[in-house]
Amino acid sequence: MNLYELSSAYQQIQVLIEDGQDGLEDTLAALNDAIEIKADGYAKVMKNLEAQAKAIKAEEERLAERRKSLENNIKKLKESLKQAMLNAGMKRIKTELFSFTIQKNPPSVEVLNEKAIPVNYFVPQDPKLDKKSILADLKNGIEVPGVELKQSEGLRIR
Repeated sequence: MNLYELSSAYQQIQVLIEDGQDGLEDTLAALNDAIEIKADGYAKVMKNLEAQAKAIKAEEERLAERRKSLENNIKKLKESLKQAMLNAGMKRIKTELFSFTIQKNPPSVEVLNEKAIPVNYFVPQDPKLDKKSILADLKNGIEVPGVELKQSEGLRIR
């Protein structure tokens, strides 16, 4: 998927990036374009890669939804067959292709009231740092020992 037509040098860069090959730095260094032309070329390559990444993410989401739908259909079919066997009073069926058996699952715990459970059944956990809260306090001028506000720079392309 190409949004932009790329010169052969930038096409080579995109291919190297997509394939995860070595030599990307050498190819970038060999470009003798002016910085403005080089920046445009980089931006075009980045936009093409972003479009590919977006398309792949959308396909991943579509496939995940499809997988969930199939798994739910399997559960419904399995439960329907189990109910049909129970209604017929059958715990076992053997055919030429498959064997079906209704059996008890391993015991499991169902929590009815978590507050009534003794503390020794709880797994202690390490405290988790709330960086969002720290950032908000620092922005509001509140000093928090052990941290400092850091400001970095990033490239924005419009």
